[in-house]
Amino acid sequence: MSKIIKLGQYKNIQVNVKKDLATDEEVKAQIEALVAQNPLYIEKDGEVENGDVTTIDFEGFKDGVPFDGGKADGHKLEIGSGQFIPGFEDKMIGMKKGETRDLDLTFPENYGMKDLAGKDVVFKVTLHKIETKKDAELNDEFVASLQMPNITTVDELHIQMKNFVQSQHDQKYQMNVQNAVFDKLLTECEVEVNDEDVKIALDEHINQMRNELARQGMGLEQYLQFTGFTMESLQEQLQPAATQQAKFKAVIDEIAKIESLSTTDEEIDQQIDMIAQQYQMDKNEVLNHVNKDGLKNDNNRFKASQIVLQSANVSE
Repeated sequence: MSKIIKLGQYKNIQVNVKKDLATDEEVKAQIEALVAQNPLYIEKDGEVENGDVTTIDFEGFKDGVPFDGGKADGHKLEIGSGQFIPGFEDKMIGMKKGETRDLDLTFPENYGMKDLAGKDVVFKVTLHKIETKKDAELNDEFVASLQMPNITTVDELHIQMKNFVQSQHDQKYQMNVQNAVFDKLLTECEVEVNDEDVKIALDEHINQMRNELARQGMGLEQYLQFTGFTMESLQEQLQPAATQQAKFKAVIDEIAKIESLSTTDEEIDQQIDMIAQQYQMDKNEVLNHVNKDGLKNDNNRFKASQIVLQSANVSE
C-alpha cells in the first residue's frame, strides 16, 4: 500500500483559473459548421462522377464466399471521400442508376482484419440513386428543416448556439478548476507510491481506453496495430499518469480517513438502483458485477474530493 509521508493543506486551496465567455466568432463557426453538415441533396441522372453521393447495395466476396462485415443495403457513399478501401470509389465512376457492377479490389496489407489484409476480393455493387451535394443557405426555412425543439428561426438558432458554446466553456472551466486544485494538492504532499497501486491504476487506464475504443467499434488490439504501439510501449506511455493517479488515490484516502468519512448501505443501494436504471439491468444482475465494499470506497473518495474542491478559493 502507498504511504503518505506528508499530507499538505487540503482545505482552502487557492488557485487562479480563467473563465472564458462565448465570442461571436465561436458562435458563427458553430453555425457555419451546422450548415456545412446539412447540405442539400439533389438527385441527378447520368453517370456517377467524383463528388457525387450514391445510394448503393454492396456485398464483398473472397474466393467466391461472402465475408463478415462486407454487406450493406441502402448505404450512402460519397465518391472521393475515401470511406471505402482504395479503388472502390474510383471503380464506381461511370456507373448509372440501376446498374450492378463487380469491383475487383485488394485490401491493404495493414488492414485491421488479418483474414482480409492483402487479400483479393470482389464487391458486387448495385447503384440505386445518384445525388449532387449543394451547400444549404442559412435562413429560417433551413433552421426549421433541422427540426430542433423550439428553434425555428435564425435568431433562435443564434441564441441556442451561444448557450451551447458557453456551456462548453463552463464545462472546461469546471474541469480546469478541478485539475488546478488537485494538482496543487499533490504538489504539497509527499507520497511513497507502491508498485502494486501503480499497476492497478495502469490497468484502470487501459480498461478505460479499451471501453472507449469499443464504443467506437474498435478493439484495443486493432488500435495497437493501427498506431504501431505494442502493449509494452502503451503501458510505458501511460506509466506517469498511472503513478499520478495512484498518488492521488493515496492522498484522497488519507483525507477520507482524517475526515472520518463513511458510506451507508442505504447510499450504496441507491447507487446500485441508479446503475440498474442507467444500464437497464435487474438490480440482482448489477450485484453480480459490482463489489459493495469497492463502491463504498469509491464513494468515500468522492466525498473527500468534494471537501477539497468545495473549500477551494478560486479566482480568475
